[in-house]
Amino acid sequence: MSLGNVVTMQGTKRSAKRSPNHSRRVLPPVYQSVKNLAHKHMVALIQGLFDNTDDALFELADKSQSDQQQEMYFDSMRHIRLHRKSIGTDFLQNFEESFDALLNTESELVEENLDADDYSLVDQDDLEMSVAVSGIASKVTSIFSLPIMQLTKRFGEVVKPIEVTERSNPLGPHALSSAFADSLSGLDVNIKIRIILMKLFERFVMERMGPVYDEVNNKLIQSGVLPDLKGIAKQKRMQRKSPLPASSKTSEPSDSGSEDFGFQTVQNLLANTRAGGAQGSGGMSGGVGSTSSGGTGTSGPMITIPSSDVLVALSELQKSTSSESIDPDRIPEQADLRNILLTGAGAGKSLGQADDDTVNFVGMLFDYILNDRNLAIPMKALIGRLQIPIVKLGLLDKTFFSNGAHPARLLLNELSSAGIGWSSGRELKRDALYEKIESIVAKVLTSFADDPNLFTDLLRDLRSFVSQDTRRNVLVEQRVKDTEHGKAKSHQAKRVVQTLINQKACGLRLPSQVGKFLSEVWSRVLTLRWAKHGESSQEWQEGVHTLDTLLWSLQPLAEVIDIEQRDELKEDLINAIAVGADSLGMHTDEIEEYVGWLDSHLNELSDNDRAYVEEDERPEPSTPAEDFPEIVLTADDLVELTASQEALLKPYTEGTWVELKTEDDSIARCKLSTVTYPTHQFIFVNRRGMKVFEKSATDMLDLISAEKIRLIDESQVFDRALQSVIGNLRKLHRQAS
Repeated sequence: MSLGNVVTMQGTKRSAKRSPNHSRRVLPPVYQSVKNLAHKHMVALIQGLFDNTDDALFELADKSQSDQQQEMYFDSMRHIRLHRKSIGTDFLQNFEESFDALLNTESELVEENLDADDYSLVDQDDLEMSVAVSGIASKVTSIFSLPIMQLTKRFGEVVKPIEVTERSNPLGPHALSSAFADSLSGLDVNIKIRIILMKLFERFVMERMGPVYDEVNNKLIQSGVLPDLKGIAKQKRMQRKSPLPASSKTSEPSDSGSEDFGFQTVQNLLANTRAGGAQGSGGMSGGVGSTSSGGTGTSGPMITIPSSDVLVALSELQKSTSSESIDPDRIPEQADLRNILLTGAGAGKSLGQADDDTVNFVGMLFDYILNDRNLAIPMKALIGRLQIPIVKLGLLDKTFFSNGAHPARLLLNELSSAGIGWSSGRELKRDALYEKIESIVAKVLTSFADDPNLFTDLLRDLRSFVSQDTRRNVLVEQRVKDTEHGKAKSHQAKRVVQTLINQKACGLRLPSQVGKFLSEVWSRVLTLRWAKHGESSQEWQEGVHTLDTLLWSLQPLAEVIDIEQRDELKEDLINAIAVGADSLGMHTDEIEEYVGWLDSHLNELSDNDRAYVEEDERPEPSTPAEDFPEIVLTADDLVELTASQEALLKPYTEGTWVELKTEDDSIARCKLSTVTYPTHQFIFVNRRGMKVFEKSATDMLDLISAEKIRLIDESQVFDRALQSVIGNLRKLHRQAS
């Protein structure tokens, strides 16, 4: 695409539609309050975005290598200035509608029909914007995963029984970035400018959502909505010194996305298990002469192993395991690092309390991760190798546990998200993503000593690779969607045409040649016109008119005026039929055979009808008429779902990942790419975007009933582990108190 060309994006392909009898729920007071609070923040953030747009475009214009590019940037800058108010208004309207949509249980998002052939591809610009939205959602979810997850749960509590997902969360990254993308749909600028605006939206809006998530979560907590869901950033907290130099930080220091605890809280919770004898801890930190709380079997004092020696021992273990091969089909056994360290240190030695708690706590996290059903086995095989480096990191940097934006935590979450679609090792032999992740894990094992900056570099490298990989996969998947929606549209068109012809021809006696023509030729013409142009189009109306004229003309007529009218219409009728047949690509000889027979038969009909009018007796036509046989263009495979069946299928929405058992009892992971209507076909793709399964609504209900399909939790794996382990420790603490 030439950079100088200016293109106009078509209106949004998605719109909310309500049934005529829709009853709108009233916004709960706390929900309305949160909506107003969020609206205030969004106004300020969007204002900040546009305040920085001129500078960004001016800088790009200044760096342009051609006059054409420079002119494009300056023209776009002026255009955006003129329309910034309408863009902002549209965004805020989309934002408000996403809030209201949660309460609109009867509304649904539908895709408008593309004005193109059945299997045509979606506009390339729309694909570019779709990829941009996906990229923003993925990145921002990894940064603020925990507060987003908590906000989603709290919204779900407020709007019960409506289910809220991270995708439908009106303050979630996907909903917000989609709302902004839609607000740009009418902007008359090059697609490159819209992509730049999306990047600026990511930088000046989405990456600054941390305080908004914190404030909204706090607002809901104060209103009594799931107050036990910990995780809101402390309003007054001590600043911790980060081991990362300012130039290497991935974001401003923040507790956004973190549990409401520091490492001291972890130690306090672990102390309960020690008191209950659940773990035999080494001595309290303090050095030689510390008293053991777990007992050693000796009468002398325990000697605390210095943290520096613990790190050296862990580095040796890390080095020895780095050369071990990885079996992607086997969940690795978790190493008992505490026991290994104490055994290697010799009798009478113990870990300092902080070191011991770090080893134990990380062990609990990895125990959860390796037993998490939502994590693919090949990914468990890879992440399981990182236990020793993560323990070392925890010993060096306690903010790892409390800082949701810590690069090592983001890396773990990004790894699990990237490999969500892996099913088994055999499919990974030539998978570039697997090779990339394997190389990142190997890099951590061979290179991580005591510099956390390594995780920042690896996170940046992984995100860059995943972004390119996702871009390719989205394009492949979009083609699958286009094809399947084209099939569904063609199916619907055939049903409409089948009903139309059978209704109009019902009870008529027609020559067999006409029945064949309607079934094999004109039904296809009408199907194509309905699918391509729509039911209100002139092309469709003309096709139906031709059908009506043909059926009328083929009936015996008893009035001279009608006979004369048929003769007058004959030429136009034959021409219309010839044009329609030609649009199907039929051979000229075949078309001439049809229209030649029709011309001859209509002439014979007119002669016979005139003879009847004059002599009061109708001659027998040379081609006898028969009762019109009902035509069948498509199987009647539509299923009427009951309310309970619809409820079972409701969680299976576009974009969700599932794990299902195939006919040979193997396990496959795939993404629900789309559901086609009215056929209710569920189309699944693999992580590369290629179609792997097609299930009818009946198939889906059978799978659900047999428990052969389940949704995969796509929330961040480390944050899930953190919430689960902390929750269990708090439960033990409450039981003991």
